[in-house]
Amino acid sequence: MAMKNNRWMRVVWCCLSCLWLADPAMAADGLFSTVTDDGVTLKMLRYRPVPGATFREDGQPVLLFPGIVCNMNAFLSHTPDERIHDYAGMTLPTPIADWAKDDPTIQADPMRYYSLAHYLWLKGYDVWLANYRGTGRGEFKSDKGNLMTNNDVWGILDVDACVKKVVEVTGKAPFIGGHSTGGFSCYAYLQGASFDLDELREGARKGYTPHVKANPLLAAARNAMIKGFIALDPGLTPNVPQSIDVPVMWQLFGQAAYLDLDTLMENVVNPLITDSDIMITTIDTVFDLISETNRAYGEYLDVIPCLDFWYMSNMHPFMNDFFARYACSSVYVRGLGQWGDIGLHMAIREFWRNGVENKDVVQAPEPDPGNDGYYYYDRNMDLLTIPTIAVLSYSDALVRAEDVITYLMEAKTYNAGDEYHLIPNSAHLDVICGLNAPYITFPLVGEWLDRECARQAAQAESGSSSTGPKAANAAGSGSSEGGSGGACFIETAVGA
Repeated sequence: MAMKNNRWMRVVWCCLSCLWLADPAMAADGLFSTVTDDGVTLKMLRYRPVPGATFREDGQPVLLFPGIVCNMNAFLSHTPDERIHDYAGMTLPTPIADWAKDDPTIQADPMRYYSLAHYLWLKGYDVWLANYRGTGRGEFKSDKGNLMTNNDVWGILDVDACVKKVVEVTGKAPFIGGHSTGGFSCYAYLQGASFDLDELREGARKGYTPHVKANPLLAAARNAMIKGFIALDPGLTPNVPQSIDVPVMWQLFGQAAYLDLDTLMENVVNPLITDSDIMITTIDTVFDLISETNRAYGEYLDVIPCLDFWYMSNMHPFMNDFFARYACSSVYVRGLGQWGDIGLHMAIREFWRNGVENKDVVQAPEPDPGNDGYYYYDRNMDLLTIPTIAVLSYSDALVRAEDVITYLMEAKTYNAGDEYHLIPNSAHLDVICGLNAPYITFPLVGEWLDRECARQAAQAESGSSSTGPKAANAAGSGSSEGGSGGACFIETAVGA
């Protein structure tokens, strides 16, 4: 009888959601807009599962940014109205994570079990999600802006505007975080990286993006305002194939161009491939083959190890379908090119065509920090002083865990709230929405937020500080040998 009741609850819930989505007056629930310093309108979501549920207006704000080629739906898994029939047979693992057991929202729509936004909302946090310029679906699609956009632009202009909107609406200092390039965007913001706005406007007319400038005073002000940084497999030094180091690739990835994958998925792929089984089978076949080939021959190959970023063994099939259809998002070619340069040269710097003197440079020069005029993020990581949690994937395909430890956690200014964790049986994409995410990733983030809120409240009362010389690990979880004092390196057993 209980099972039948749950099925009816899911049907009713989905029907109500469909009515809401079909009503134009209600279609933009939770929608906020903000405008960047260069005049681009970005779209944001204040999360609640459905209209009628409460916004956590009294809760601590948490603002999350997606990775490159992704939109905010990466954190918003749910059953879209057109997939009700396809996802109707979804069952949750047994046992499910404790936090989800009594939630009627998850009972009605099991897809929300894999949503980090929903987990944090259940814990009482005021969850905000952002779409960078040029990304998003429907009314949540941000304006495109300049085709010269690269990752520096996202971190410097877009993050700043979104943080200001959250502070304006809530009156509270937020935690910020992001997955992959979302992590890069956050640490660029926290370093106080900036553009000269007059030169930015001039460059937009003349076909170039100005150099990134270091601003330690701005970094200090931002670190004083932001309560903490959630780094979800953050972008640092991607594992890219050396075979891309050829003139034609440099020429391609230096172009001011934009791939509108949101429109492609909405208007072409999703209408044509209506059967989720086809999408699921295709994804499973391709990425299982990549993983198997990498395990057998990865040391002898160039490209395959770089593509092993999505573990099918750690994904629910319906989540694969959802992510491909709804979270896959538009991208600027220069954003991809910037990661190619960083991965080939192992130097985390601004885009190689930034600066009027580089506007026609085809191939990125060899790094020469301090002499070549480029801004190097890896040389300024000490400007980050706030508590930081890094959640790292097992696969090194797009983010090497040891590089996050070296270039972020050990390079930033120590804070007693710093810690980092390796999630077993996880790759770069599924670390935020895989089968083990509700058991491991979500609770690691949620419990860290709980501890930081309590610790910072206590510090505010006593007037003490958590930054300064490295000290013993406050989390009590153990520290890595030769690590950064207070940061813990935990490989957690998976219970899924």
